[in-house]
Amino acid sequence: MPPNWSAILRHNVWQYERLDRKQRERLDAWVRVFHAERNWEGCDGLELTDEIRVTIAGQAGLIVLGHEDWYFDRTPSILVYPDDYVARDVARPAGGGLTIVGDESRLGEAWYRGPVILSWPDVLEGGQSSNGGHNLVIHEFAHQLDMIGDPEADGEPPMPDVETAEYWREIVPEEFERLCRACGSGQPTLLDCYGASSPAEFFSVASEVFFQRPAALRVRHPQLYEAFRRFYRLDPEQWLGA
Repeated sequence: MPPNWSAILRHNVWQYERLDRKQRERLDAWVRVFHAERNWEGCDGLELTDEIRVTIAGQAGLIVLGHEDWYFDRTPSILVYPDDYVARDVARPAGGGLTIVGDESRLGEAWYRGPVILSWPDVLEGGQSSNGGHNLVIHEFAHQLDMIGDPEADGEPPMPDVETAEYWREIVPEEFERLCRACGSGQPTLLDCYGASSPAEFFSVASEVFFQRPAALRVRHPQLYEAFRRFYRLDPEQWLGA
């Protein structure tokens, strides 16, 4: 791997130096494959650099370290904007059976068998620190995991085994309802209330916290942490300690 790539990962994937040697070697190898196989596009005049590509690849690869040969093969392209961007003609429910169609400012999005779209400043914010549990790359690539084999993301990605699936179905839906109740009553929450908007968003929001603030998640939501530990086949608290 080019020496400057290692420097990029150390600077823009804050978990990188906390991985053990074997995990770093696996992530390095993963980044090389992902970097080479994806189509990368800079939008609104953004000039793509190795820093942009390697940073995004490093953060995305972090969440699949526990699985063999998960390379997001159904994600053909990564589109990167120099800031937030405007999605055109977005339909939003307005209540009473009405729908409003208009433009919407976004930081990122993920499409079934389509691109992942990211705002570069927000990529950096989530990569250079724990960022209060927020990480745009982890959020959008968690959606990609959720949509493996199914265009309708439902908050339950393909499980690695039956036991994990059973534990997930016992714990995660109740944790989602718990977040909905807390957000509805104005209680402070570790998980961002955006996760209460749907099971799919809950999975992505909880994935962010699992990798960004694992110790806090284990303390405040131990069963949820265990469900994600079993799914991702990783225990970030051991090698992140934050």
